[in-house]
Amino acid sequence: MTNDPMKHLDDLNKAIKTDNQTIQALFKAQKILLAISGASVLAAVTLKFMGARAIVVIALGLIGGFSGLGTALLGRKIESLQKRVKPYGDELNRIIGAVERKEKSSPTPLTIGFANLSGKDLDGLASQDAELLGRLFIRARVVEHHQIPSAEILFVYAHLNEDGTIEGPKPSGIRQIVQATNAAIIVLASPNSPESIKNAAGLPGPKTANLVFTVDRNGDGFGRFFKELFEKMQAGQDMLSAWVAISPQHPSANPAYAPQTILLAEGGKIAFPRA
Repeated sequence: MTNDPMKHLDDLNKAIKTDNQTIQALFKAQKILLAISGASVLAAVTLKFMGARAIVVIALGLIGGFSGLGTALLGRKIESLQKRVKPYGDELNRIIGAVERKEKSSPTPLTIGFANLSGKDLDGLASQDAELLGRLFIRARVVEHHQIPSAEILFVYAHLNEDGTIEGPKPSGIRQIVQATNAAIIVLASPNSPESIKNAAGLPGPKTANLVFTVDRNGDGFGRFFKELFEKMQAGQDMLSAWVAISPQHPSANPAYAPQTILLAEGGKIAFPRA
């Protein structure tokens, strides 16, 4: 099954249209065979009473019998196709309903920002996340390299030094970004080593935001995880409840797509305002 919902929708439409056209053609053939069967049997009976040759009567009877058998076989084929079309139609209705519900929902009235503090090497990750997550919020800000936008939710792309500070001409800690922006949620979205993350978590600074550090993005799993997280928060769950709902704090219960991250819930049960 394709991961592209629009292509999947198009494939469903084509499958339903093709099967319905086949069903209509079979119905027409069934009607023709039924008419031939009835006419043949009637002719055979009539000719028998009129004393026609036996071979003619038998031939008409066989034509009627085979036509009747063909009618029954076509009926089974039509029934089989109708059973196949129904789940297609049900799935199509579910997809259309989901799209309509999504179109009716409003983006969260907050700003999400994407700050690349490294350079071109992390542009791909930043662009990928901005494209997927930006549409969930009323404003999405992507700035030039080494700049930090003002945003309530901030995704940062940077390499950490071994001591936990952010690489750059003026190394600083992740909490200095909290202090400078007053962001409520900061996600270090580029992968870093567990040791440097441990040291970053121990650096001084305000503990007013929920911090997320990334060890392994797990491919597209990173974007999928945060999209689901923010959608649950849009529905009214606080961040910690939504996080545990998606990724229970037990390795065997985590979904296969989940990225490897470390959450420092220093900001507590942060919730989104309702649109």
